[in-house]
Amino acid sequence: MASSLRRLSAVLLASTLAVTACSRAEDTQSSDEAGSSASNERVAALGLGDADTLLALGIKPVAVASISTQAEGDGSGVEPWAKELLGDAKPTVIYGTGQGYSAEIIEQITATDPSKIIAVNSAVDAQAKEALEKIAPTTLKPEGTTDWQIPWDKQVTQIAQAVDKKDEGEDLIEKAEKAFEDFRKAHPEMEGKKAAAVMPYDGKISVYTSGDGRGQFIEDLGFEIPEALEGTDGAFFQTYAPENYQDLNQLDYLFVLDYNGTADALKSDETFQNLDITRDGRVYYMDTDTSNAMSMPNPVTIPWAIKKFDEQL
Repeated sequence: MASSLRRLSAVLLASTLAVTACSRAEDTQSSDEAGSSASNERVAALGLGDADTLLALGIKPVAVASISTQAEGDGSGVEPWAKELLGDAKPTVIYGTGQGYSAEIIEQITATDPSKIIAVNSAVDAQAKEALEKIAPTTLKPEGTTDWQIPWDKQVTQIAQAVDKKDEGEDLIEKAEKAFEDFRKAHPEMEGKKAAAVMPYDGKISVYTSGDGRGQFIEDLGFEIPEALEGTDGAFFQTYAPENYQDLNQLDYLFVLDYNGTADALKSDETFQNLDITRDGRVYYMDTDTSNAMSMPNPVTIPWAIKKFDEQL
């Protein structure tokens, strides 16, 4: 039977980023709810995907928290889908925020002299919140949401309001929703089909629920995640051992997120290869960039990842 293994959260939250997602911050709101003019702002983007949303709003951050490690990234702080929007800007790239806000990270943020900090899709505990607010007005996740499980449209709204671009944020949400709608219209045969996004890890498979960005993305494409795979504890993933892999046969589509070759072992796993869903050709392997884009749906990653899905399907 599936069981939620929160100790695996660090790996399962965002592939290439070494995070400790199991730590929960208090539900908090922006410390500057009224927002302010963004024309002369120096904005630090510290949440996963927060920089994408800011770039889509026309704001180039002075600091960006990277989802990649320093060894993996190209030094720009952004992923392929945001390169064009970033242009020639060279923000300070900050690594490791998913593990918490250490004194070193706080110093790096301070050195960028931000006039505003955006840390919406991030786990910010009380101590980190206090430290960040000493640097600049700080916007955190919306009240009532959980770390790393913020619906993408709420993330956009929170950030847009913080930088006084509420109308532009609403436009971005509409365009992203239209991208999903266009996909569903182009693939009516997939509407309502059972599907799931999974990640192989440590000899097991973790299935992302609708509480995670990857699960949200699958559902917004028109697929349905079976209730049996959702779990009952509110976790953003459920983990399956090989003896329970047969539960995946109920799916019409299985999307395996291949983070830097993590799917290689699965491709040679006899139990997985003998599943009906595998033999029937209902398994699709998504590369690292596509998997990362799915993990943080936002106005920039959504159309980019949808295009990748089209290419696969």
